[in-house]
Amino acid sequence: MRMKLNAFIFLITILISSCASLSNSSMQPRTVEDYYVSTGVEKYFLTDIPSWANFDQKASCFRKTNIRYFDIDALMKSYGLNYNMALQVQSSFNDEFSQFKSGDEKHIVTLKEEEILFYKVSEKVNQKILFFDPPNFKRINLVWLDEVVGDPVKEKKLKQFLNSSIMNTGVPVLVSFCLTKQEIENQFTDLNVKMITAELFSVFNSQGAKTPGFKLELDQFFNPTQKIYFYSQKNSLPIDAVKGTFKILNY
Repeated sequence: MRMKLNAFIFLITILISSCASLSNSSMQPRTVEDYYVSTGVEKYFLTDIPSWANFDQKASCFRKTNIRYFDIDALMKSYGLNYNMALQVQSSFNDEFSQFKSGDEKHIVTLKEEEILFYKVSEKVNQKILFFDPPNFKRINLVWLDEVVGDPVKEKKLKQFLNSSIMNTGVPVLVSFCLTKQEIENQFTDLNVKMITAELFSVFNSQGAKTPGFKLELDQFFNPTQKIYFYSQKNSLPIDAVKGTFKILNY
């Protein structure tokens, strides 16, 4: 009888220890994120490019900001968007993301927060609140920005050119392959012009096909009746990355 009682006490002790262990390992307090179930928008996000590889060879510049590029083909098919509007979603997302991160750069953005941003910018684009609203002027003066960054002499020449009489013939639009809108606004605080920035480039073309390198299709933003001139301080531009009908001019 005593042996049976001892065995029973031993068994109870083991069970209590097991329950305590289970409580410590599996029943810890959880955050809301632990239970969050994604709606699936992450399928539109392309894999982040490592900072060491985030270099545009054609424009010879690094992208310092990690831009979240989208699967434009999937976005167009899922939401019935044209190419322009899909790029507006991508660029608006990155603009909102930068503003969100600027409040606390150490904060690690969660999937839930990214999804909220995605739906927020999708609604903005649906309401025609666009990241880049193309001007309707007959003449568009595109000006390449990347070539002057970090060179005080070239930067001064650029600012003089933007204030020259040539700009009276058409509206100026800065073009950067590597800088974001926020980076340009922070670095060139005295420039108040429209911009086509790195957030608007894509590895997908307007047919939804993936292509080598980032591209910009001008005819997706400007209409055929507009005359487009592309100005540079050099004698050449990385034209392989820019598609459309335009004339290259030196200034």
